[in-house]
Amino acid sequence: MKWLLRLFFTFLMVGLFSALGYWYVEHSLSPSSVKQPVEVEVKPGDSILNVGRELERKELIKDDFLFVAYAFLKGRTKDLKAGVYEVPPGSGTPEILNIFTDGSQNVMRLTVPEGFTAEKIAAVLDKKGLDGDEFLQAVNRKEDYPDSFVKEIPSDRKRRYQLEGYLYPITYNLPKGTDSKHLVQKMLQQFERNMEREGIRPKLKEQNLTMDEWVTIASIIEREGKVEEEFPRIAGVIYNRLKVGKKLQVDATVQYALGEQKARLLYKDLEIKSPYNTYRIKGLPPSPISNPGPKALRAALEPEKHPYFYYVTRKDGSGLHYFARTEKEHLQNIERSKKEAAKEDGSQ
Repeated sequence: MKWLLRLFFTFLMVGLFSALGYWYVEHSLSPSSVKQPVEVEVKPGDSILNVGRELERKELIKDDFLFVAYAFLKGRTKDLKAGVYEVPPGSGTPEILNIFTDGSQNVMRLTVPEGFTAEKIAAVLDKKGLDGDEFLQAVNRKEDYPDSFVKEIPSDRKRRYQLEGYLYPITYNLPKGTDSKHLVQKMLQQFERNMEREGIRPKLKEQNLTMDEWVTIASIIEREGKVEEEFPRIAGVIYNRLKVGKKLQVDATVQYALGEQKARLLYKDLEIKSPYNTYRIKGLPPSPISNPGPKALRAALEPEKHPYFYYVTRKDGSGLHYFARTEKEHLQNIERSKKEAAKEDGSQ
């Protein structure tokens, strides 16, 4: 008789623990009580465990271990896509995992490459069936954004777009139907987050740079450089020329002034009357000419110390530049580059 009682209690305890376990799993996978959309950034190379910890920290899930276990059972642990996500309220573990791995049907995925201009971003939005013109209008309404750093951006009528340079390049995953103002706000928040992460304020003060000067220089580096390892060297050239009062004479600023990307600039292009034409004006243009990424921004704060005042693109397919100290050396490098171009054309 005693063995029957033991068996009964054993089954009772197993059933009770099973019920409790089932309830805990269901409770942990259910939607959180968060009432507002929550932004989560998945960095390149992040593991599912890192993401689970961040989700639990932001109270979007109740148990990071169960989130990882659920992702493992679904075979989605290696499907994470880097980017910035906005998780809507009422999202449970299945919905959140789906957003991070293949983007649910209710998510707009927008990738902004480093060096894109506001107009190029608008063109991408047009292709997605959104209103690019509305986006550009939002970029030009600086007063709509409460971020403290935005107040430091000069309100200069010469600026083509007030917030050019501050539309941080990364992949955004936002709810479909997101309006332009909300998108711009997310971009500005990412820019500010990068500033805080890199500890920018003390470095700007140390170098006696305004925020806008820093971003403008970074935007030029981003457009002029093709190989990231050269970014600090290009930055050094820009600072050297500014220091002695030489015109920057940067082709990328002329391209921005023209409003189009030309394969080769003509001499008449260099004469265009524009505050962005650094062949005509001294100093920096009135605003950034692109939206630079973190490596260009870092190079603008940490330029290479060297004696170079000139550079010209090599025409050997490497994307590198020849650097020169004097105009004579620069002209020699230009001829060298032309010969490379002629050789390249002859081999095709």
